Amino acid sequence: MKQSKDEEEKPAATGEGGRKVNDTEYYDTLGVATDASPAKIKKAYYVAARKWHPDRNKSDEAKVKFQAIGEAYQVLGDEKLRKIYDRDGKDGLSGDKTEAAMESLDPSLIFTFLFGNDRFDDIVGRLQLVTQTMMGGSEDPPEFIRQQTMELERRRVIRLAVSLRSRIQSYVDGDKEGAKAKWTAEGKELVEVRYGEQILNTVGTMYKLVATEVIGSWSEGMGAKVKAADMKMDAAKTAMNAQQTAQQGTSEEDALPHMITVMWNMTVIDITGTIREVVMKVTKDQTASDEIRKKRAEAIMELGKIWEGQKSALPTAMQKSVRNMYASATAAAMDAHLNKARKEEEGNDVV
Repeated sequence: MKQSKDEEEKPAATGEGGRKVNDTEYYDTLGVATDASPAKIKKAYYVAARKWHPDRNKSDEAKVKFQAIGEAYQVLGDEKLRKIYDRDGKDGLSGDKTEAAMESLDPSLIFTFLFGNDRFDDIVGRLQLVTQTMMGGSEDPPEFIRQQTMELERRRVIRLAVSLRSRIQSYVDGDKEGAKAKWTAEGKELVEVRYGEQILNTVGTMYKLVATEVIGSWSEGMGAKVKAADMKMDAAKTAMNAQQTAQQGTSEEDALPHMITVMWNMTVIDITGTIREVVMKVTKDQTASDEIRKKRAEAIMELGKIWEGQKSALPTAMQKSVRNMYASATAAAMDAHLNKARKEEEGNDVV
């Protein structure tokens, strides 16, 4: 929200005879309008480069001009970089002007793409880690933000409960084998996204444990509660240890795997708590009969068994390469950032 406000307050710039952009420096350097075609930009670069090439012009000014011309063309000659520059100016570009600046990416996008993209949207919803990041990430947020977060979580649980009830309905209606086949096929796809296997297995385990609380014996229910609590406790301990290790690292590169471990275990804590509420809402629905509630619990138990055991077909080393997954998630977030910029640009063009 802050970023959007800042962008609204920035005065837009235009090159002579061109369209509105955030900054015109690179266009001015090449002497072209902001709506210049790629061909015109390329031609302007060649003309300017010949004039200021150090082999032909030995002045100190030539060296500076030639470098500036090269940088301008590096950005304006690349469609993606030009879009970023038009939208965000130089601040939107990385230091070497070869990609978008990491600072310009929405951190919540990276978290979202890292932990399953939107493929798990109707299973776990928007993770609390993402919501907190989008709302400022403060450890001690103002009361109104805390209330908004609680309301978002309440709506998340309701939406996921409706989705779960729909997913298990065919089983409840009697088509047990058909339902199980569908869940298995869905799981095979989900385990292949980033952290998909870990998320799906965690969800499956929680489905099983909470369903056991609902329809199991007293001792089975207590045992399931203890296991669920242990999952949370283990995740909290692992996150704490990883946080301490990351702080002791000598570089961001060294700290990255440990910080991902922290985020993943925070996600486990989030998923276990949310899934419990979702399953309870579906199986304790007072608008349904006792028979239907029992069938729902049985269906969730079967779904949990299937998803708990599904594994990725990718080699273990590839699947669990944290750096590869983070790089892949960042690239996906970058594409989303560029697509958003393009859509906004198209919208402005229509206006």
